[in-house]
Amino acid sequence: MFSISNSIAYENLMVQAKVTKSSTIRDVLGTSRWINVEGSGEEKWCRQEGDELLKLLYDLRSQGCIPDFYIVTPFVVVQDRMREVLLASGLLKGWVENPYQWVRSRIGTVHTVQGREAEAVFFILGAPDVIQRGARDWAGSQPNLLNVAVTRAKEALYVVGNRSLWKKAGVFQSLDDLLS
Repeated sequence: MFSISNSIAYENLMVQAKVTKSSTIRDVLGTSRWINVEGSGEEKWCRQEGDELLKLLYDLRSQGCIPDFYIVTPFVVVQDRMREVLLASGLLKGWVENPYQWVRSRIGTVHTVQGREAEAVFFILGAPDVIQRGARDWAGSQPNLLNVAVTRAKEALYVVGNRSLWKKAGVFQSLDDLLS
């Protein structure tokens, strides 16, 4: 996350002082990476991206991980639909104390999670259709949005979305260059 933030917002002038800590989420899901999903859109929501994220969360729960993560997106519609999908899945029952409250506080747009941190961040991109270039270009036009999203993660970042489309959107080129 440091390298991404340093590249997009600080012209590689920062010096890393943080020591990597252990992470049960990273132990289960592997190192920070871009999970390419080529789906179709309904507004900016991509059901295939939501399904892929659910698989990752099921893996975490089955391995006994504490749900110390945020699900972040540039778009309100993606936030809303991801909340609905996660609640409908029943995955949170017995994993968190209050599933409804958890989705309200842990799934949000980049702007709503500003100032918070968690062990991991799932950055679900949305806008999966070729014709949604304007939405992607808006999100990638300034480093702030991407910088805030990646710096919410203390130990791991998982980007879920169409890599071939998003890497063409401004600062997301740096994200493409720095994530496997």
